Amino acid sequence: MRTLLTMLGIIIGVAAVYTMLAIGEGTQKKILESLDGTQARSITVFPNWTRGRSSQKRPYRRLNEADLLEVRALPGVEAATGNLSREYPVITDATDWSSDIRGTDQDYLFANDFELEAGRDITETDLARKETFAVLGQTVVKNVFGGQYPVGAKIKISNVPFTVIGTVAKAPETGWSNGRDRDNFVLVPRSTLRDRLVGGDYLVRNHVNQYRIIGENQKVLDRIEEDLDAILRRSRGLSAADAPDFRVLNFSANRQQYAETQRTLSLLLATMGIVSLVVGGVGVMNIMLVSVTERTREIGLRMSLGARRSDILSQFLTEALLICILSGLIGLGVGYGVSTLGLGGDDIEMIFAPEIAILAFGSAVLVGVVFGYLPAHSASRLNPVEALRHE
Repeated sequence: MRTLLTMLGIIIGVAAVYTMLAIGEGTQKKILESLDGTQARSITVFPNWTRGRSSQKRPYRRLNEADLLEVRALPGVEAATGNLSREYPVITDATDWSSDIRGTDQDYLFANDFELEAGRDITETDLARKETFAVLGQTVVKNVFGGQYPVGAKIKISNVPFTVIGTVAKAPETGWSNGRDRDNFVLVPRSTLRDRLVGGDYLVRNHVNQYRIIGENQKVLDRIEEDLDAILRRSRGLSAADAPDFRVLNFSANRQQYAETQRTLSLLLATMGIVSLVVGGVGVMNIMLVSVTERTREIGLRMSLGARRSDILSQFLTEALLICILSGLIGLGVGYGVSTLGLGGDDIEMIFAPEIAILAFGSAVLVGVVFGYLPAHSASRLNPVEALRHE
């Protein structure tokens, strides 16, 4: 019974280490997958809202269309897009639905990981001609057209008639939505939004809210960022010594930070499991010390018959190792079973990689060696004569 209780501590410790590492590995994989695709190769540019002290304030300066076109032509740029958005009601003869109207271009869907579901996307020709074409998100399709096929239908936005030319598939789960419905949008040519909806307002005459730039691969992002900085500084009359009045977010750097944070989390989870193993190891040492005390006469008899100290040391160390090895194997099974049956689901992803099992099992073996050595060494150092006299 004492041995079983001792084994229980190791079993719980190994199961905890195995499960914690599997959860950490699975969570890391899930996070990095969510940051893959175009996001991992993206650079986002915003006007800088930080105005500084009163003496350092400069007029708030928006990004513009001309710089976007120059950025799109840079080597290594696969796509470059910008958007200009306003909220307007989308009206048909039967419905009225408020939506985010986004003035975009031919690169917008690709750069934001959207996929076209039906019809066609906005083209460069549509922007040049300022066409009144619209591409709908799924929330608009559902609430304006009842989920029916809308391509070819007519809608009105701010009393301007638009023709639906396409629909966008449901927005991917990646990225941040700030609590907003990521499918509640209508895409129109950016030039059309400026001239037909906003009405030539001088504030948005050449204005783009933000840029999103996709590199051909992650290696070219730093060079693109340098070229982008030079373009914007020249356009905005800033010298190399001036503080930029725009913000550049390189998502590749963010991805690395997420990976490092997740590795730290995995280490923390594994440490929690190792603490359980250490507690189990103390139990192993305790039961082995009790065993040495109870078998003192046996040890003395073996030594008097010619057993060497190394033989006694090996005997008790082997016993401690056997307890930990058996406990480790059971712990792996318990950890896998409990995790699969009790924790498995869409919210928690676990990866039971061979190296995780080896690490968890190796921890149990190490505990056996470390915590079994003291009792084994104590047994090997007994005086045979005194051991035989022990009652």
